[in-house]
Amino acid sequence: MSDAVMSLAGDFDLAGRDQWMELVEQVLRGAPFDKKLVSTTYDGIRVQPLYTGADHAGDAGLPGVAPFTRGSRVVGGAWQVRQAHSRATGNGAVRDDLGGGADAIELHIEGETSREELDDLLEGVPPTVPIMLAPGSEAAIWHLVDIWDNRGVARDEALGGFGMDPRDPAVAEAVANTLNLNYRNVLVAAVNGAGLADQGASEAQELAGSLADGVAYLRACEQAGLDLAMAADRLEFRYAAGVDQFLTIAKLRAGRRLWARVTQACGIEPAAQRQHAVTSGAMMSRRDPWVNMIRTTVACFAAAAGGADAITVSPYDSAIGVPDPLGLRIARNTQLLLREESHIHEVIDPSGGSYYIESLTDALTTTAWGLFQELEAGASLAELIEAAHQARSRDVATRRLPLTGVSEFPDLDEPAVDRPPVASDPGLRRLAEPFEALRDAAEAGPSRPTAFLASLGSIAVHTARTAFSANLLAAGGIDAVGGDGYDTPEEAATAWTASGTPIAVVCSSDEMYEEHAAAAVAALKEAGCSYVLLAGRPDDRWGADDYIHMGCNALAALGAVHDRLGL
Repeated sequence: MSDAVMSLAGDFDLAGRDQWMELVEQVLRGAPFDKKLVSTTYDGIRVQPLYTGADHAGDAGLPGVAPFTRGSRVVGGAWQVRQAHSRATGNGAVRDDLGGGADAIELHIEGETSREELDDLLEGVPPTVPIMLAPGSEAAIWHLVDIWDNRGVARDEALGGFGMDPRDPAVAEAVANTLNLNYRNVLVAAVNGAGLADQGASEAQELAGSLADGVAYLRACEQAGLDLAMAADRLEFRYAAGVDQFLTIAKLRAGRRLWARVTQACGIEPAAQRQHAVTSGAMMSRRDPWVNMIRTTVACFAAAAGGADAITVSPYDSAIGVPDPLGLRIARNTQLLLREESHIHEVIDPSGGSYYIESLTDALTTTAWGLFQELEAGASLAELIEAAHQARSRDVATRRLPLTGVSEFPDLDEPAVDRPPVASDPGLRRLAEPFEALRDAAEAGPSRPTAFLASLGSIAVHTARTAFSANLLAAGGIDAVGGDGYDTPEEAATAWTASGTPIAVVCSSDEMYEEHAAAAVAALKEAGCSYVLLAGRPDDRWGADDYIHMGCNALAALGAVHDRLGL
């Protein structure tokens, strides 16, 4: 076949960035480019709307090869489907997961446990199944070793991990013990970067904090006289996978680059970082929990595309309490569908070569390495995380970071989902909690609180702000009544009186406000309304008690309404 036939773009002139910018400026019509089309991550990384080869230096290695690919420790190149269980889910759920296609079990055992309890939880589990102890489960380690011995599991065939904190000086001794006992396929320590993310850490902070813990582990092993290459091979990094699929993919790719840099500096052959991705606990909601299925699916896809060695998907109802069989099955099948039917694992480094993801990986690597150096010099990771958490919380409050089913499109008539309670994780800061607290307060009384929508004009005139107001009020558990559209302020005030609610929200267009806003607010107050809001930007001419609009602090506005309602 000739080159002319193969050249698909041969009849077109090459377009450059300048030509693209000319078209963009026509669409923006004078609006600032950076404000409209450029976003910034919580690490200060600017995300552009367009990337080209000029945006990526390409000096960190080639896509599809180390350090961008998973560690090749998993048979067939597929990631390990690792399901999380605890005392609450029980042995039946463990066996159901394994029978349904899970590859490994991760046990979250808080506090003290007995050998008998652990033995009962693992009853019927084949010896070939990897048993991972979650970070913080040190009490169960030697019980697990005893169970393996009593079940006749050869030490060089035992599979799993002890999940010890790599910052604990005793971890080096545990590494030595596993080497001496010939548990060559058992991981000793787990760096819990996901725990930092659940506290509010940004992506680069999670990477830098996990890197610092990994280095502390290597130092402890070196001081104990252990072979560093062998010690590094007993370490696993646990990262959070969130709903921003591109940031998650780039974070996992950056994590492998950073760890390769550390091991190389330690004189070890650059080793592939063992990565365990868990769907973010911070993104899960108790309200409209079915949306969690979408969140975890996106996160799981990103973790797989980012090259995680193992993935754990949280059940959709895990933020409410003990997951039910449906929640566990959906969590497991989310992975199996992506692996066995979508075959994501069969594409090596699927995001490699994307100028956007390559550039984002570069930026995260550089930023995280700088933060890691600051931590090594004595900077406080807790203070950095708190600042990132506050920034993200402001975006949640203003709905710049929308939470579907919680701060946006809440369903006040959603059926209740009840689950047996579980002990809450004191380090977990779920993004939805502030709005959920408002919903809980609103539903604590004998009846649902209401607010009246004093909509002025025809549907075409008021519907945008009427719908906006009803949606915002629902995020606080408040039912909107009225909103039919009134021809005069007096009609709106009369309708408010009949509604029986102490709150009113004036809704209409800017043009209608110029003529009727002040009169509508005055009419409502004269009728006895003690708290009048107006849907629109603050304007002292209208005389409203407060204003709600796109970008306002929705949590503060709803809190004020709650106060007026005595909730």
